[in-house]
Amino acid sequence: MPKQDKKEAQRAETGGTVRRYVFFVGGALLIAAGIWLVMWSQRLRPGGVDWIWWAGIVVAALGGHGCLFSGMSRAQAVEWLKSEAVALGVALMIRWPIAEPYRIPSGSMEPTLHGDDRFGRGDRVFVNKWIYGVRYPFMNKRIWHGADPQRWDIVVFKAVRKDAVHKTLVKRIVGMPGERIQIRDGKVYANGVALELPDSMPQDAFYTSSPSVFSGMIYGVRPEDEYSVVPAGHYLVLGDNSANSADGRHFGWLPNENIVGRVACIWWPPTRWRDFTGFSKTLWWRALVTLTLLWLFARLFLGRSWGARNPDGPGVNHYFVAFWPLGLRIPFTRWWLWRRNRVLRGDLVIYHPQGDRAKEVGHLMGRIAGLPGEKVAITEGRLYIDGAPLDHPAALAAPHFATDNPDAVYGRSRNRNHCAVPEGHYFILSDAPQDPDAHEALDSRILGWVAAQDIAGVAVALWWPIHRARRLT
Repeated sequence: MPKQDKKEAQRAETGGTVRRYVFFVGGALLIAAGIWLVMWSQRLRPGGVDWIWWAGIVVAALGGHGCLFSGMSRAQAVEWLKSEAVALGVALMIRWPIAEPYRIPSGSMEPTLHGDDRFGRGDRVFVNKWIYGVRYPFMNKRIWHGADPQRWDIVVFKAVRKDAVHKTLVKRIVGMPGERIQIRDGKVYANGVALELPDSMPQDAFYTSSPSVFSGMIYGVRPEDEYSVVPAGHYLVLGDNSANSADGRHFGWLPNENIVGRVACIWWPPTRWRDFTGFSKTLWWRALVTLTLLWLFARLFLGRSWGARNPDGPGVNHYFVAFWPLGLRIPFTRWWLWRRNRVLRGDLVIYHPQGDRAKEVGHLMGRIAGLPGEKVAITEGRLYIDGAPLDHPAALAAPHFATDNPDAVYGRSRNRNHCAVPEGHYFILSDAPQDPDAHEALDSRILGWVAAQDIAGVAVALWWPIHRARRLT
């Protein structure tokens, strides 16, 4: 390599190292700043500093991305962001109508739900938003109504009063529409009959009828119809920690439209796991959890599906690309815990290309054509290895490799740097036609040698379309 080229390569490598260092250190500092903002927001008055908490989350997330992207090329970072955007979109679509996590902010539901406003403290629950009907986003109005709330359901709802400290609350439904509710002697009476607590509730729970902490506890306490008869479409909700709960006795009847959903389970911390619906005991739940864990394990460590243009005609082929023939990779990175490099000539692989041109793309698919230490050449459309024409496998032996692209210097130039495959590298050719404007056609002829650690997986089967399905290795 000429001295000028070596200097440019060293300068580029140094610049890349500095960039990675800056991204990693800057990301770590942002993570620390974000955590500090979240913790600081917990020390301030609850409810009035939600934007600080969210700002901390955003700053920490940006820092995490900086650390993650420090080991990626621009193309890989773009690919990651695209995947993340899709995942975020799916998560938002699930969060809006189906289920949402919620943090218990206070102790009003003790001992059923532990509340703590400090960072990392308190129970986290999942809220089933589908069961009572889907609401319009940001509105207390339902698109359609589902099942009616039942007595003793634990529900998350939007605060009735506009001046509430916490805009979203969690309580238990006790009084039903049309009932006359009276709380006295530690019990709740509906239409004159004392309610029996379900087995799922603490049997020593009681409900106070005197304002021990909060003033204005009159609903369900005073005998007048205005304060004792639950209107149609409304409910009386109470906290299990009755003596320390600003609940329906204080703010009045809860409209059905304000109910976000039913608390399904405590999911964090693991030691507090609890299912309030019994769904975790069903076969559906066990099958769902098992399939989800198997899918995650397979996707992270075993392989993935990959689509590529059909080289034999129109359409797209979908391959299953296995990771295990190459070893054990750290998910979402180019780093490997254990590497064995079991690739053969003719194997169809996906890889992370490097270099300036490679920054335009993410992963690519191609066939292993030249092995470490071999000399490769493409003459009159045919591949030569160490001066002899390649006659196997058929996908590489056919004389169909274009030679009219001026950028495709590897395998054509007599310069040793462009014809001798370095140790630990491979010469990879695409099955797609050599079109300089198509990413599918980019391969080692343009991008150069591919390092072994940049090969992510080996295609072991063509699974779709079904009429072309076959095993490849």
